[in-house]
Amino acid sequence: MIGLAAMLLSPGASHAQEPEILVIGHSNLRNDIAALWVPKELGLFRKHGVEATVVLITGGARMTQAMLSGSSPMAFTGATPVVSAVGAGADSVLILGINNKLTYDIWAKAEIKKPEELKGKTIGISGFGSSSHVASFLMLQHFNLDEKRDRISFVAIGDEPTRAQAVLAGRIDATLMDASISGQIKGRGPTYLGNLEQLGVPFVNNALVTTRSFLKDRAKTSEAVVKAIVEGNAFILNPANRSTVTNIVARYLRLSAEDAKHAYDDLIPKVERRPYPNLDAVKAAIQIMGARNPKIAQLKTEDIVDTSILRRLEQSGFIRQ
Repeated sequence: MIGLAAMLLSPGASHAQEPEILVIGHSNLRNDIAALWVPKELGLFRKHGVEATVVLITGGARMTQAMLSGSSPMAFTGATPVVSAVGAGADSVLILGINNKLTYDIWAKAEIKKPEELKGKTIGISGFGSSSHVASFLMLQHFNLDEKRDRISFVAIGDEPTRAQAVLAGRIDATLMDASISGQIKGRGPTYLGNLEQLGVPFVNNALVTTRSFLKDRAKTSEAVVKAIVEGNAFILNPANRSTVTNIVARYLRLSAEDAKHAYDDLIPKVERRPYPNLDAVKAAIQIMGARNPKIAQLKTEDIVDTSILRRLEQSGFIRQ
């Protein structure tokens, strides 16, 4: 008995029970980051053995660099930075599809009333090669506009709240932002030109990404994070939890009670109980970016995506319908 007690109280045994410290980054600030905030607030990461620190690192390119350097080994960002990184030889990989919809609203300065008036104007994006950059290309195509022909320029401004302020201040002519952020500028002068979801274009707007080496070397940690997010999604989708989820989103996004209600309503259609990334969307990203980069054009979806953890959890019955 004494020997057993000594083993249980030994430093090694105590250390084995301690949660693993992990930094998880996100490249944007909008309501679908609730997939990180909710499990963090509910203690779901810790439940599965991970002490998660959730940090904002604005811009897909900067977020990807932080992930590859190991300072934030797992992250939320769009598919396009992953495609760009893999095309450059990195071992980035996309493992969950957090938001598989192209949900950006289009906002422009007050004097711009129609999409065709974007000719000769400047569009603000988070960074070159980012999700907002590629989505802006899709927007221009939809409106039969061309970056070169119509002398449209892009400028890297930062995340969506920063771009909202840039439109208000007149530093840029137009930008895209998630509907959950649009409340910051609605009714304050800028012109609403529509929502990109009407395009019907598949798009992985936000995803859980990491590196293949991290998946291999820290397989248990990777699975623990996926479990926490899946449980968090189930909590979000339960109507009984509306008040809790709304309050969490309101606190992190610093929203008024009314804007928080709209953010919640906008969030629910984005959340998936089985958060597989949309493979057609990954193919579309490869095709769009491959038109400008021959190395990316050679990539296949399996070079970008690994859903083995999610499939394993589904087969085990962990994910319930």
